[in-house]
Amino acid sequence: MKLVLVVSGILVAGPAFAETGPEVLAKVDQAMNSFSDGTFESKLLIREPNGQAREIGFTTYQKVPDKRLVRFSSPGDLKGMGVLIENKDTMYVYLPGFQKVRRVGTHVKNQTFMGSDFSFEDMSLSRYSPTYDAKLIKADDKSWELELNVRPGQESAYPKVHMWIDKKSNQPTKIDFSDADGKVLKTNEYVGYHIDGENHYGPEKVMVTDHRRNDHKSEIVFTSVKLNSGLTDDLFTQRSLVRGH
Repeated sequence: MKLVLVVSGILVAGPAFAETGPEVLAKVDQAMNSFSDGTFESKLLIREPNGQAREIGFTTYQKVPDKRLVRFSSPGDLKGMGVLIENKDTMYVYLPGFQKVRRVGTHVKNQTFMGSDFSFEDMSLSRYSPTYDAKLIKADDKSWELELNVRPGQESAYPKVHMWIDKKSNQPTKIDFSDADGKVLKTNEYVGYHIDGENHYGPEKVMVTDHRRNDHKSEIVFTSVKLNSGLTDDLFTQRSLVRGH
């Protein structure tokens, strides 16, 4: 099937897709959050130009759609630290050395986290549809490509996004995050999708390249995933953030 456009009296044939951009993005959001709650044990590898890597151990607790609690277990100087994400705009950090919970200000949400290539905003992003409008620009038997632009009234460090999506999992395989002029600032690559639980596809690792930092690289490697265990709302509170395990 082809879509025919009339331009200055000339018939121009263009592609017609079975799905629209918003429909595909809704599938991505659903696939990324196809569970009621999840516990993800992970390690963050911060790779340096000399080949060395710093390793940070942490556990993420998530309750769909937006609540997350991140607790750090290693190395020793980070043990006990935690981050609470109530929603995309409301985040708190607990620093055990100060014994205080502090709200994450807007001015620091885009700063790199612990020397890695992740930011607080990256940690809070669990769904794209509330923040971005989507346009489907390419589709074949195995994949889609989406062009995302930030919605009016929404704020993001990445006003433009280019997303490649695997049709089998409805999950992104690569995402370019760009500024308003289309310059790519950061690239995420998702590797080794497999089924966690009954119906949820999850990657083995996420590789991030920050082009603003001379292509500095970080990885999140998932070592254990537990889904639908009945996490309660009490876990996602400032009191729980301070209390720890």
